Amino acid sequence: MKEALVLMAKAPIEGQVKTRLIGELTAEDAKQLYVAFLSDTFATMEAVCDERDDLTLVHCYTPEDAEDAFEEVEREGCLMIVQRGNDLGERLTNCFADVFALGFDSVTAIGGDSPTLPAELVSDAMDCLETANDVVIIPAEDDGYCLIGMRKLHPELFQNIPWSTSEVMAATERQAKTAGLSLSVGPVWFDVDTPEELERLKQDLAQTKGSAKFTRRFLKELATRSREMGEGN
Repeated sequence: MKEALVLMAKAPIEGQVKTRLIGELTAEDAKQLYVAFLSDTFATMEAVCDERDDLTLVHCYTPEDAEDAFEEVEREGCLMIVQRGNDLGERLTNCFADVFALGFDSVTAIGGDSPTLPAELVSDAMDCLETANDVVIIPAEDDGYCLIGMRKLHPELFQNIPWSTSEVMAATERQAKTAGLSLSVGPVWFDVDTPEELERLKQDLAQTKGSAKFTRRFLKELATRSREMGEGN
C-alpha cells in the first residue's frame, strides 16, 4: 500500500505564527517555539516512516514564496507542495487532491501544533486505512483534530465545517455519517495554541522523558533566559 504522510504547516515567520502566544512570549520567541514544534513533528514523521514499508513524507506549506523560511526547521528530505485555497477547508481539499493525484493509496495529514503526538498513534491511525475504514481521525482536546487520513478524497469532510471553533470534530463526524463513510476515531491528543495549552505542554514534558526534544530544548533555553533576566533586575 503506497502511503503519504503530510504535514500541513505555515511558514515560521515572526508575527504570523503562534499569535495567541504573543504577549506570553515575544513574537520572535513564538516563532522559535513553532520552529521547535515543526522540528519535533518532522522527527515524529520520520519515526513513522522508519516503521512502514512504502511511506512518503510530504510537506504542504504556505505561503507559496516562503519555502526558505523553513531553513531553521530540522527535517530530512521530503516532497514539497504548496497549499492552495482561500480557507482551511479548501486548502485541505486541494492538498489531499494533489497528493492522491501522485498515485498514493492513502493520505494522512497532521498539523504542526502537537509536538508530543506519539509516532505510535500516527502509525496506528494509518493502520486503520489498511482495513475497511474510509477515514481515520485523531481528535484534539479543543474539539478539532490533530490528524485526518483517508483512502480516497472525500471533499465533503472539509465542507460546511466551522473552522477554528469547538464544533469542528462534531461537524466532521456529521459529514462522515451523512456521506455513509466508515470513520475510525483514535485517542484524543492536544494542540498547543494558547498560553494555557503551553502550560499544559510544559507540565507534560516535566513528567516525561524523550519526546519532543526540540521543544524541550527551546523551553529550557527560554526558562534559563527568563531566570537570568530576573536575577539581573
